[in-house]
Amino acid sequence: MQPETFEKCREPSRPKPWLEDWPDDGLKTVKFCPVCESGQRMQLYSKLIDNVFYTAPGRWTLYSCQGCGIAYLDPRPTPEFIHLAYRNYYTHQGFEPRAPLEVLSVFRRLRRTLANGYTNWRYGTFHTPASRLGIPAAWMMPPMRRLLDQKFRYLPRPIPGSRVLDVGFGSGAFLENAMAAGWEVAGVDQDEKAVTNAKVRGLNVRQGGIEEYADEPESFDAITLSHVIEHVHDPVAVLHGVFGRLKPGGMLYLDTPNLESLGHRDFRRNWLHLDPPRHLVIFCRNSILRVLEEAGFNSIRFLTRTNEYLHVFKASYCIANHHEPFGKESPPLDWETRLASLRGHIQPSKQECITLIAIKENK
Repeated sequence: MQPETFEKCREPSRPKPWLEDWPDDGLKTVKFCPVCESGQRMQLYSKLIDNVFYTAPGRWTLYSCQGCGIAYLDPRPTPEFIHLAYRNYYTHQGFEPRAPLEVLSVFRRLRRTLANGYTNWRYGTFHTPASRLGIPAAWMMPPMRRLLDQKFRYLPRPIPGSRVLDVGFGSGAFLENAMAAGWEVAGVDQDEKAVTNAKVRGLNVRQGGIEEYADEPESFDAITLSHVIEHVHDPVAVLHGVFGRLKPGGMLYLDTPNLESLGHRDFRRNWLHLDPPRHLVIFCRNSILRVLEEAGFNSIRFLTRTNEYLHVFKASYCIANHHEPFGKESPPLDWETRLASLRGHIQPSKQECITLIAIKENK
């Protein structure tokens, strides 16, 4: 794609905090890989900046571990100062409810009716209007079905009293969906503003991490982490904590950027999911599989998620050309990019995100 095809995009109007340095007392050197503790590494990129949300000062260096294949920042923000990177984060906007039915076009009303028919059947919701034609429609249109399944994170239909915990619940949208499906929901998030927004809506949430539920071992039927594990300082400890909070037979849903994706291959240092300094660790399939197995999970299934590529491509192209990654204008897609979802089917390990379900086997 040539730069002249993107003339309508505008230069970012946001401030450029990376012109400032991150506070020296807010940095910590990472001498060993935070996943496998190997000291063997190779520098991937230097002088990375926050060109996604334009809120974090500093320039950052990303290394590739030669032991397990992950990428990690060194130095990285300390837990006490990491909030500087989230001052303008998307979760602060809160949860936006669905538009009222009366304002929808005929096409969008039909689409919602079919979607409600599928989710009512698959997840046990009671959304209206709904048509049972949504069930065969969803199976005939796999991309539509995957989008709906991602909203509910492939949860099974609950029995009375089933509990789900969302670690890093963000806007709270998933908690709302799970509650609509009959689950007893709980959430935990480090972001004070996200917690405040959720409590205003009456959601059962706490501020912090998985350790906030240390007093509730083996008490959840499902735990979800969607784009969370890459943000935490000790991902190994978090996944061990998740295993300990799940009931035997409980399900973990995990979604995280894939370092070996086609988007990273194409855009390198301008890949959207590098997102420094918020993303402290970026996994590949083998590395996340290794950590999950070491935590005790032995039934792990990777899911297909090809729709993410187009979104990531657009945002990464904007970053590479010094434009707003989430601006209203977007680049026209060439034929190669439009075939990206097919590439994801052919090479599942190269999808933009690693999406999986892991089961804690019964004792």
